[in-house]
Amino acid sequence: MKTKRYFLRWIILILCLILSFGCSESDKGSEWTSTIETEQGTKVIRNPDEPKYGDFVFDLEEDLVIGDANDEYYFFYRVTDLKVDEDGNIYVCDGGNRRVLKYSNKGKYVRTIGRQGQGPGEYSFPSRLFLDDKGNLCVHGGRSFIYYDRDGNFQKQVKLKSFYSRILPGPKETFLGTTQPNPRAEGGAKTSIVQIADNGESLRTIDEYPVEYSKSKKAFVLHWYTHSISVSKRNKDSFYYGFSKDYRIHAADNMGKTVLSFVKEEEPMFISGEEKELTKENGFFAAIGTNEPQEAMVFPAHRPFFSRFVTDDLGRLYVIRHRSILERDQSIRFVDVFSQDGFYLYRMKWPFVPSLVKGGFLYEVSENVETGDVKIFRHKINNWQEFKEE
Repeated sequence: MKTKRYFLRWIILILCLILSFGCSESDKGSEWTSTIETEQGTKVIRNPDEPKYGDFVFDLEEDLVIGDANDEYYFFYRVTDLKVDEDGNIYVCDGGNRRVLKYSNKGKYVRTIGRQGQGPGEYSFPSRLFLDDKGNLCVHGGRSFIYYDRDGNFQKQVKLKSFYSRILPGPKETFLGTTQPNPRAEGGAKTSIVQIADNGESLRTIDEYPVEYSKSKKAFVLHWYTHSISVSKRNKDSFYYGFSKDYRIHAADNMGKTVLSFVKEEEPMFISGEEKELTKENGFFAAIGTNEPQEAMVFPAHRPFFSRFVTDDLGRLYVIRHRSILERDQSIRFVDVFSQDGFYLYRMKWPFVPSLVKGGFLYEVSENVETGDVKIFRHKINNWQEFKEE
């Protein structure tokens, strides 16, 4: 009888160990928790510092290369934007050569759209491209929107009524612009995000944020650690935006109303003295109201949390983390991935920041530092189906 009890205890112990091992190897998502709150009528998702599904690495396979320095139709100089339509055709804004080029999904040159000039259908400095659902193209060039049909025929040209430092696609065939701070503005320098109609008129200011400026209050310097607005389209009816001072991201509808906010609980990283000195030497981008940027440079209390947003065609948001200026020569970028509903899914390391994530492909614009040759790569993501949406 004693032997049976001894044997039974061993069986129970073994079963407990098996169950314990099974729990420790279970999906991390079953242990992950976030909280959902309501603030002033808006749902707010509070995410922990760790992602729901842990780390993920894209299995990339080079699928297509476009670029040839010896062929005028494939020679690029300073590519400023890239778009892909529903048929896989690739549109390249070659800002250095001041032209827009279309290629088939096999990488074959199709046509040049528009040309440099001042007349109808012409542009001076093409910088951004926009595609609608029907494949019609809009080129942002200088202070204008130039519209073409899917065959590259000129349709109309619209003058922008205001200046924007960046123009991005918005919902419902609108655009989103970010403004450059004005140190002489009432209440101090602010940067804002504005929704723009397709006729160039400003529809509404979505949000605005104060920017640190010099003690004279008449000058400020944009530098490596200046907080800034990041924006990216969420789907055809909404978009994401956030200010890098806080790890809080908003999803707004086509009228600019916030429908969802999500937060990542994370401690800020302070800027070291070494970082500040290197920024003063070679880390400022623009100085407004002063000829002495080093003297007027003001540092925020902590590093920006992020530097850029990228979205894929499923509405997932990739938050490109801001890195130290001491690491600016490193190619690896750290990325946080969120679902369309604001849940922190993955943490990733990218070997480059893609121009576009679409249809299970990453599109990369790469420049050879030694030769200056620019090539466009399409990388197939072999494990795209393993990448969870929720």
